[in-house]
Amino acid sequence: MISTQFDRIAKSISPARLGVASTVLAVLLVGCGEGKVAQCNKLITVVNKGQQISESIKGMDAPAMRKLSTDLGGLSKEISAVELADEKLKGFQGRFVKIYNDLSEASASVGTALTEIEKNKKPTPETPKKLKQLQADVAAASKTGESAANSEKKLVQEVNTYCSAK
Repeated sequence: MISTQFDRIAKSISPARLGVASTVLAVLLVGCGEGKVAQCNKLITVVNKGQQISESIKGMDAPAMRKLSTDLGGLSKEISAVELADEKLKGFQGRFVKIYNDLSEASASVGTALTEIEKNKKPTPETPKKLKQLQADVAAASKTGESAANSEKKLVQEVNTYCSAK
């Protein structure tokens, strides 16, 4: 019974009507996609987790830096997974991913250096040289982290400006 009714309906629709109906349906479906505001909110919600991560870190020891690195790496993947159609937001998304990857790598470098410093508490003839190199590693990682944090602040302002514009 159902197939007969479907057959009757299908036979009554001319190819021209079917083409017009398909076009109207396609326009309606595209128009129902997420708007800029909804996409902004999706991206901002995930990016805001970065603040929560940084506030959750207690101390500057090696385990805290490794946890920070892991959490920021996870956040970067989560940001990357946000589905966006807006090209400008996709650009912002890519920049956030890079920033959080950089912060994750910098945190991992600091964690590794701090672990090595702990290992070198018993002096050997190599200790001063190793410590000097580890200090340089920490300084470089800190500089990278600071640069990424500054880039993040600027990017947040850009996103807020873009998302608040009509």
